[in-house]
Order: sequence, then structure tokens, then C-alpha cells
Amino acid sequence: MATQTESELSVEVLAIRFRSEQSSFAVLLAHSEEVGDLVLTGPLAYVHEGEELIVRGRLREHPRYGERFEVRYVAHPEPTSERAVLAALAAVRHIGPRGAERLYRRYGERTITEIDADPASRLRELPGIGRKRLAEAVASWSELRAQRALRMFLAEHGLSAAVAARIQRAWGERSIAQLQADPYALVDLPGIGFATADALALALGLPADAPGRIDAALLHALSRAELSGHCYLPRQALERDALALLTFGAEQEAGAPALWESAAADISERVSALIASGRLVAPTAAGEGAIYAREMYEIEQRLAACVRALAAAPPALCVDRRGAESVAAGPQLSEQQWRAIERALCNRLSILTGGPGTGKTASMRALVAIAGELDAPVRLCAPTGKAARRLAAASGERATTIHRLLEWQPGAGFARNREQPLEDVGVLIVDEASMLSVRLAEALFAAVGEGTHVLLIGDSDQLPAIGPGRVLEDMIESGRIPVTRLQKIFRQARRSLIVRAAHAIREGRAPERVPESTDEEVRRDFFFLTRAREQELATEAIELACRRLPARYDLDPLRDVLVLAPMRRGAVGIEALNAELRERLNPAGEAIAGSELRVGDRVIQTRNDHEHELMNGEIAILAAYDREHSRAHLQLEDGRTLTLPFAALATIEPAYAISIHKAQGSQAPAVVVVLARSQRLMLTRNLLYTAVTRAERLCVLLAQGGALELALSRRDARRRYTALAETIAGSA
Repeated sequence: MATQTESELSVEVLAIRFRSEQSSFAVLLAHSEEVGDLVLTGPLAYVHEGEELIVRGRLREHPRYGERFEVRYVAHPEPTSERAVLAALAAVRHIGPRGAERLYRRYGERTITEIDADPASRLRELPGIGRKRLAEAVASWSELRAQRALRMFLAEHGLSAAVAARIQRAWGERSIAQLQADPYALVDLPGIGFATADALALALGLPADAPGRIDAALLHALSRAELSGHCYLPRQALERDALALLTFGAEQEAGAPALWESAAADISERVSALIASGRLVAPTAAGEGAIYAREMYEIEQRLAACVRALAAAPPALCVDRRGAESVAAGPQLSEQQWRAIERALCNRLSILTGGPGTGKTASMRALVAIAGELDAPVRLCAPTGKAARRLAAASGERATTIHRLLEWQPGAGFARNREQPLEDVGVLIVDEASMLSVRLAEALFAAVGEGTHVLLIGDSDQLPAIGPGRVLEDMIESGRIPVTRLQKIFRQARRSLIVRAAHAIREGRAPERVPESTDEEVRRDFFFLTRAREQELATEAIELACRRLPARYDLDPLRDVLVLAPMRRGAVGIEALNAELRERLNPAGEAIAGSELRVGDRVIQTRNDHEHELMNGEIAILAAYDREHSRAHLQLEDGRTLTLPFAALATIEPAYAISIHKAQGSQAPAVVVVLARSQRLMLTRNLLYTAVTRAERLCVLLAQGGALELALSRRDARRRYTALAETIAGSA
């Protein structure tokens, strides 16, 4: 019977039903003297038939596959029975079942000990093993023993088997030595947080007040702040966050206030020590007692220096408006649009910003045409693959991601940099510049060659970048860069209620409701609906996405309708909406064991995968899965078909509903935006503005009473700590 109580069982593995070497996930049939035969699931791909294990976990009822024992911890007692020893030997390369039996007949219960004492001599005794095979067999034996030793080491200190798989892939046979020397190095591995590393460090005997432990907490607090968009933290906030990491759970202990007071004093002392050693930087001009990790401080300083130098450099293409108009020979542009073009031609760095329908795209097209007539080669780029493809469609010119422009090489970084700048580029146009993080912007500006003019195009009222910084806003606020802000909404755009709603939201006003009987010529492409309870919101969103909008507007519910929500959790969170939408749109999709995906799912990539050219935020349909070769086939929105190994699916998740942040830089024919009062921490004006402007043909804003007003009342609920504007201006 399924249970929430964790239990420990001694088991013998009877059969392997499924395993994926890439993800370490496996489904095993095992036998336990306590409960009989049972199915084990978890990070057990390295296990072989006949092995004896001690597993800890819970019995759970899977809705499709029945009762399973979900393994969290694994211990590997030294094999003692004949079956277990044979299984361990058969797993070694070039030994196999027959070689295992031969060795066991010779050495019996001492077989493992004999091989450990001299692997080369013992394995050489097997017929058919020459010099090359012997070396491979010895290496295989060492690797398997190292895997077992690592899992035993971690199990002794309370760490899960899933962690073991990640560590083994990263560090191999060096794993135990690395963990003993610096357990906090675990934090650098994907999917392992400070709490796991700290638990191991304390289990290894590191004192709670050890300087190394406090240093690790401080550096991790800054790294975590970067995920929230900050380049630095005020000293008080940094010390508070580190204290929370170091005293987690201390409120359950007697004497907690004394513990906090002591830890706070130690933390303050270590901040000063890290500043003195140069690992942290405290620039006095940044204000608020700013504390940076050294790497981030140097990135921000280099970016500011590049921007100042480019803004001050003499132009290479200076053409006034009269000359530009004569060259353009045709485009009908407003005064503001011509001003933007003139600034782009007469300044090495300029910015063009404005809301939807104000003519940013028309201005960009005219600039491309003028630069072409002037024989100034133009390159167009954007931070994401989605944004680059939209830019190419809007301009009629080739556009790439910034990573491709700078010739990103996995493991080596950008090939284009200060030493090897971009060549033969007269005008560089960067679209969706609001999505630039400090790191990406620094890499881009470092590679700008002599004579290149750079135009940043973006909407500063949208959400800032997912990464650290608020580059576009900071550059505008610095006052050092010519900025053209397009404000006039063109007549055709004014007909769209989506455009009207976006501009109203940007100004903090509720979207207008145009009566059906009005004589005004409008495109009824925006609707605002309210519901009282969250469950009603969820039901309405699912009905709209799956049935009503597709039926009325001839849309494909799987490809054309996108549901957006601010948060992952809750009744109208992304996870709940995804589950319900999937059951409506893909109920019979074949489950891919070891992942949360099904064949037929709409999915989204959550990290940049340069190796497979699948970028963060790209959406696709998981069209097929080859179980024999563990490969998935994806159909992307731009028409590409990609084949991915199973391991690459670890960064892909269902995308029937996605976060508004993930939707940055992309659009969908129809968008349903869901807002609830319980999401108040995320509800801001620029979040709502970004959501509405993702719609191409139709937008439905579905809100709980009071949620819209809450969002409109706050332009941005969370300040980002960055000193880029002041540094560019020369005041920091």
C-alpha cells in the first residue's frame, strides 16, 4: 500500500525494466524479504541484476503504472552472496557472466578482495583478455568501484542517490577527494544547492562557525541574488541572507537568539575579511554599502567602460536627415522616427525605444535600407532565438542570436571579443534590448569593432532581463547615450484594442472597454474578463484555451494559443494549468520514462543548449520518441526539426502554460493571461504590459477581482541592485 512514511529495505535486484544512462533514472524489479517483490524507481541506472542494495524511500501509487518504491537513498553493502558477486563482476567491461563465473570458481567469497588487491593480475587470468582489453577492464573495475564508494560515502552522510549521479558525472573517480577537500564545490553543480553542500560539510565535521562555511554562504547568497537580477547586495541584506542560510532550522532549537547573534557577528567579520582578500568588492561610490562578488563587479565596470568609450567615439557614418531622406527615397516617417535614424547614423551608440504601434520596426527597416545605400554592412541580432526570428521576419534581413553573432563555442566561450572583434559591420542593430543581462551586454560591447555604429532597440517598459542587471534602463538613465522615445501611436495601430490596452497599462490605467455599438473603427482583439474565485479563473482559462478561442477564431489549441501566468504554484499557477491543459489536449500521449514529458506535448526549453541549437524559451512540439535509441524528435515553431538525446530533455518542460518571464521576446497568435490576487508579490505594471504585448491577433485578460488594480498600482515591485547607470555617467 502507498505510504507517505519513508522506510528502509534490503533488496536484491531481479530485473531491469528500464534505464537511461544519460539521466541515471531506472525502473527495477527487486525482491525484499520484508515485503516481497516490488518495483524500484529512481537514480539507479548503474545498478545490475543480482545486486544487493539497501534502499530508503516511499511506496507511492502511480496513476498509470501502479505501486512503486521511489528511492531517495541507496547503500551498497559489499557483495557476499554468489549471485551478488557474479552480478558485480559481470558488470565489468570484457568480463561478462562467463568470466565472472570463472573468477568466482577460483576465488569464491574472496573474489572481490582478490581483484581489489591487484586488478591487473586477477583479470589477466581470464582467457581472451589481451593488453588493450585488460587496460579497459581494469579501468572499468576502477570506475565501478569508485561509483560504489561514492554512493556509500554519500549514504553515510545522508545525501540522496540523485546527488551521487550528478557528482559522478562531474568529477568521476576524484569525487570523494573533491568532496572531502571542499564540500561547498557541490554548489557549482547543476541542481545542487547550498543546503545539500552544507549538510555534507557539517556531516564531515566542519564546525558551524568555520570561516570556510561562512564564506561559502556569503558567496552563495550573492550568486542567488544574481538569479533575482541583482548585480550586488547592500551589506546588510547580504549578511541577512547569509545568516538565513547558516541558521536554517535554528528557530527549532533552544537558544536560537544567541545562535543568531553569534552567527551575525561572525558573518560581519568574514565580509570584512573577504573584502580585504579581494574576493568581495565594496565600492564606496555605489552607495548603500554595496557588496559585489569580484567577477560581477569587474563585468559591470568593463561594460560601463565600453559604453562610455563607444558613446564618446567619433561617428564613421555621419549623415544628416536631409542626406538620409534622399538616400532612403521613399519611406514616410514621422519626425521622431527620422530623429532616431539620424542619431543612429551620427552616433556610434544610440537607443530607440517605444511601445507597440509607435513605429520602431518601420524606423529600423528604413535605417537598414539607408545603411545599404551607404555601403555600410548591417548585422541584426537579439538576445534569444525567438526574438531573432521575429526580427528577421520584421526586417526582411537575416538576424541571429547574440551568441551566434559572437560565435559562442561550448566550453571555450565567445570567439569574438576584445582581441577578435566583429569585422565588416557598419551598423549593428540589437533588438529586444530590454532582455540584455549585464553578462551578455558586456560580451557584446567588448566585441564591437572600430567604426561600428550600434543601435539598441527595445521597450524599457517591459520586464527586465532574466539575468542580472537592467541594462537598457540603466543606459537610458545614465544620460550619456542619445535616446529616441517614440510616443505617437500610428492610426492603423490605434485600431487594435491590444495596442490601446498596452499603452493604458503602461500609464497605469485599466484597459478601456469599447462598447459593441460604437461607431469607432476598432479591431476587437482584446477582452477583459473577471472571475471571483481562483478555481473559476482556472476553469475559464482552460475552456478558453482548449475550446472557445480555437472554435471561434479557427486556432490550433496546441500551437496557436498560449496561457501565461505570473507564478508556478497555486490553483492558477503554471504547474496546475499545465496539468489540466495537458489532460485536455494530450491525454493519451506516450509517457517518456524518467521524465515528466509525453509524446505530443507542447514543451519549452528552460536553458540555452548551444550544442543542439535550442535556446532558452524556445517552444516546440515533442513529436516522437525513439525508445530504442533514447532520442526525442522536436518540431520547433520556426519549422526546424531537432533530434535530442534523452539527457537533453532534462532542461525541457511542458509549455501549455508558461511564465510571463519565459514569454519575453516571443509572441503567439492568441494569449490568455491569468491574474489572481494570491500572486500579489509578482503583480506589477511591467509584468502585465509584457504579457499583453505577447499577443499577435488576440488577447484575453482573465483576472480575479482586485488583481488588475494591484498590478497597475506598481510599476516594478522589486528593485534591482545595479550601479551601471552611475558608473556610465561617471558618478560611481
